[in-house]
Amino acid sequence: MAKVAVVVERDDTGRVFKVPVGPWATALTSSGAPKILPVASSPLRNENIAYTGLGSLYHILSDLFLPAGYPSSVSPDYLQYQIYNAIQAFCNSLSGLLASRGALEGVGVGDASASATHALLLTVLKDVFSRLSTILGARYFGTSLYPETKTFRYLADVFNDASTVLDTVVPFVGSIDPSRYWTALPSSTSFQILALCLSGGMRSLCSLVAGGSKAALTNHFASPLTGKGDVGEVSAKDASRETVVGLSGMLLGMLLIPYVNTRIMTYTTLFVLVGAHLLFNYLAVHSVVLRTLNRQRACILWTSFKMPNGRLNERTPTPANVASKEMLFEAPSSLREVSTGRKIGRCLLGTSFRNIASKCAAEYIASALHVFSGERYVLFIVGGKGRGLRRITTSVCFKAGYSSMDQLQAWIHAIEVVRQLCVLGDNADPVDVLGSTLLATRAALPDFVRSLVEAGWETGNDSMMFGSPNHLILGIDKGLEDIRGDEDKKQR
Repeated sequence: MAKVAVVVERDDTGRVFKVPVGPWATALTSSGAPKILPVASSPLRNENIAYTGLGSLYHILSDLFLPAGYPSSVSPDYLQYQIYNAIQAFCNSLSGLLASRGALEGVGVGDASASATHALLLTVLKDVFSRLSTILGARYFGTSLYPETKTFRYLADVFNDASTVLDTVVPFVGSIDPSRYWTALPSSTSFQILALCLSGGMRSLCSLVAGGSKAALTNHFASPLTGKGDVGEVSAKDASRETVVGLSGMLLGMLLIPYVNTRIMTYTTLFVLVGAHLLFNYLAVHSVVLRTLNRQRACILWTSFKMPNGRLNERTPTPANVASKEMLFEAPSSLREVSTGRKIGRCLLGTSFRNIASKCAAEYIASALHVFSGERYVLFIVGGKGRGLRRITTSVCFKAGYSSMDQLQAWIHAIEVVRQLCVLGDNADPVDVLGSTLLATRAALPDFVRSLVEAGWETGNDSMMFGSPNHLILGIDKGLEDIRGDEDKKQR
């Protein structure tokens, strides 16, 4: 009797192939053992095409636009984000055509009195303004892009839409000429130049912020729950999809834009496209479930783990639970009670000690340094006493050699300090509060970290702060005060 074996394998795109091997026949030897005999014909060899499913449109699209090994090679939130991201990119491509038309009219295209030199100078001025905006944006936003990825990913599209609106309204701005009524007022040309320069600045900020936040999101999507993804592959497939979506939007726009030729139609179309762009961007960012800790997520986790009455919960929320509670534009320094949603204070991480010395008394600083002599950070209460719960402010100075666990402990310690001050009010002794909450935080930290790992959080990440602090405490020179005292005596 002829037998056939079918070997089943799966490739890196998830396709399943069934490859028949055989047929062959079996017979018995003289000793009674089975003996394999080859068969001349193999009627199942031609069925291999039916098994593999070559030519399937789904498989072709998967090969072109999805990372190798999908879905096991990416995070679970990858597909939902990419669907929303493709829709918003399509809307942005259409609105970009309206903006391009407005920008061209702004530099003189279609105006018989305009010159090529005038258009060139406007383009250069706009480019200069864009480059300056990039330099300043990198200075103020650079270290915030990774820990606050979701916020800056959405903020990038806000910058982009602001630039789109400014480019589109340039022709309308050109019709406003206050100098006709008073020569001291700016002319319509000045307003056009200002709109074009602001547009260039906004677009450069969009590129800067989007680039940094997109890199962080790519690293997240290339980190599946089990195994390891390929960052380069994910980035390449993202570029491939964006190219197709952008091209589709441009082709459709070429058919529609000639019919959008009045001011009312232009601004109505722009309003719809920009609104849809921001909506789908919000849905895309909101669908991302990050497993790394930043200040807002750590605050939600800690206030869920340790209740205001001091009771510890056995389990902490999962990344998906926390993602549904995150606020997109929450100030990173805010401390908020998750059970009530009330803001109870704020904490500034990585503060300069010179800033602390200018705000706090020397005796209080000395006491705080003594309390934290065994820690790699020092926490100070710098404001808020007697001014209401929403204005309690704490600051943290880190010592040389600090780690991510020190960042986490300092942050949750600040939450406990603010909680204690809210209960005790003006009668609280700051030094006693620092000491008692330090002991409680230190005792609860191991259980908290263990519960984070069990819930699926990555605790070894250094994204708790805005990058590295600009100032570190290298040591405490006990003789420095005596030296300064002697110098003061000499001056007298």
